[in-house]
Amino acid sequence: MANALDSGITAPTSSEISSGALSTIWLPLCWVALAVGIACRLFSGLDAPLWFDETFSAAIATQQSVARLVAWMLTELSGPTYYTLLWLWEKIAGDGNLALRLPSLILSIATPLVIIWRGHPDRQVRMLWGALTALSIIGFDTATQARPYALLFLFATLQAIAFLRLIDNPRISRAFLWTGISALMVLTHYHSAVICGLQGIAYLAIWRAQAVRAWPALLPLLPMAMWMAWHLPFMLGYAGGDAVWYDKLKPDSLWLIPSLLTGLAWPGVMLLSGMLPSLCHDAATAARGKARWPYTPAETALAGSGMLAILLVMGVGFITPSFTSRYLLPYAPAMLAGVAFWIRRMDRLGPLIAAALLCVMISSAAAQLAGYIRNPKADFRYAFNFEQPSEWIAAQGADRVFMLWDSPTAALDDPDGHLASVGGFFFRRAGSAISVAVPAWQRTGDPNRLLLDLANKAPGSAILWAYDASRGPVHRWRIPTIDPRWQCRDFGIYPITVLACVRRSTSGQSHIDGLHRGHV
Repeated sequence: MANALDSGITAPTSSEISSGALSTIWLPLCWVALAVGIACRLFSGLDAPLWFDETFSAAIATQQSVARLVAWMLTELSGPTYYTLLWLWEKIAGDGNLALRLPSLILSIATPLVIIWRGHPDRQVRMLWGALTALSIIGFDTATQARPYALLFLFATLQAIAFLRLIDNPRISRAFLWTGISALMVLTHYHSAVICGLQGIAYLAIWRAQAVRAWPALLPLLPMAMWMAWHLPFMLGYAGGDAVWYDKLKPDSLWLIPSLLTGLAWPGVMLLSGMLPSLCHDAATAARGKARWPYTPAETALAGSGMLAILLVMGVGFITPSFTSRYLLPYAPAMLAGVAFWIRRMDRLGPLIAAALLCVMISSAAAQLAGYIRNPKADFRYAFNFEQPSEWIAAQGADRVFMLWDSPTAALDDPDGHLASVGGFFFRRAGSAISVAVPAWQRTGDPNRLLLDLANKAPGSAILWAYDASRGPVHRWRIPTIDPRWQCRDFGIYPITVLACVRRSTSGQSHIDGLHRGHV
């Protein structure tokens, strides 16, 4: 690897680093971690209602033509990979909650298994990396959601493995594999471009002329670039300040970094507190020529690109409102691999660190699993969905719904009646003829009166209104106060409101308490 390093210190290759220093006392814990991680995924809410964002996935998956599918994908913030796969899957498996979520569950379980199978030449590194991935809270949260994130986590993991192999041996076939997976990854979520770009820079810096000669491997990036250029007008419109629903980051947001590694913040802080001085010491001794840098160029570049990507994305989030925690997901595999590399490097202390870390993470995951089993309705999806209010509205005999999603993004989501399609998904799935209309509203005036004016002009109509009170000033619902002929039920849990309203029965039937916040 003469081209790989300019210093006089020769870096070892992956196969040269011995794993003999690590005893096998913690290896059984890796299998326990895998079992607990899979159990957490299986019990993390397969039977929960489809939440608001999942309903968008469902509406996209049930489009009846490729043209309509493409039109929908051009108004989504994510790329087309996941939605195309889900659209194809729905044509086989149907549009039930379980059917829509099953791909995510399978992909989530496959992610740690792929690492254990082929993640690294060193078996013990593979086992530890796979165990940490199995216990990652990201895996639990995304395993039973009909959203792109389980696929993104798998792609990010495959891309990390491909990058390690490319830097260890820069054959053009490996370059094609890395760019191909990177393109799919970016077309699943655009924040993936940050770590892919950083890894590309590292590839050029390490292999230079050989990397330049591999230019044909850029071909898989051309379809990616073409789609992104087509999608750019929508993305630029979304980037406007009026369409952002989150705030700038604050210093306490930095807790996300250790939490990304270990699930809980405090074990992650302890882990980073041990890693950083060790890495600084290794860098100093290597720079002085007193010892070899104990990581391969591939391992260094992978973990470094993950950490730098996190710092860049979060750094921008401190300057402008552009960040939510799920944007860190593409960088998690690189960071988790970095933890495994460091633990191997700790020689005799490695088994103790691995055992302690796995015990903490297994305990945390077991507690999470107990919560899933004991109180499944604590899942946030029970507090933010249209599935339950749609069932209630249908049971009241309504034949038309006026829907309002009070959010800065609503106008972007509904250029072609897409939001009405989302609001009517559960009616259509149930075979109901209830129609849904979304009134034009520029977030000025009182939506209570707007919705009442529309609904009172259409006998047999109902109201479906959702908003998040934590995202800036909103008008609180008071429909029954303004017009006592209406009864309402809030299916959300503060700060989320998901309000369903129908006219009271003229037969004297008791109305449902508008302040009731239970679930159907």
